[in-house]
Amino acid sequence: MTFNVSHLFVVASVLLVATVANAQVHTGTLFWFIPELGACGFTNTSRQLVASVSSTFFNTFPGATPNPNNNPICTRKLLITSGAKNVTASIVDLFVEDAPFDVGLSPAGFVTFAPLDDGIVPNVFWSVV
Repeated sequence: MTFNVSHLFVVASVLLVATVANAQVHTGTLFWFIPELGACGFTNTSRQLVASVSSTFFNTFPGATPNPNNNPICTRKLLITSGAKNVTASIVDLFVEDAPFDVGLSPAGFVTFAPLDDGIVPNVFWSVV
């Protein structure tokens, strides 16, 4: 049996769809934050598309270790959706939460959903991808 590029594309597409389809969707409040040195050990800026999750979600992510720099969530992205708008941002930090399913975005991502002066966007949907 021979494979060509189109076969490989189909296989890759099916794997990607299966991965995204299996992602659990959460609902929470979106807020913005100024990224600096985050729990994942990376220094980021407000111009980058980066995200933070609650300490509860971060610390219970499958494979989490006592050293937050080694948490597998640090290699993942957050897909955040509100209405017809969405942003995908790298997970780089955690926050001490009021609600475990709230999420934070750098200003570069937050302004996709609302002006910074709004402070929050309630009832966004998000998943780790």
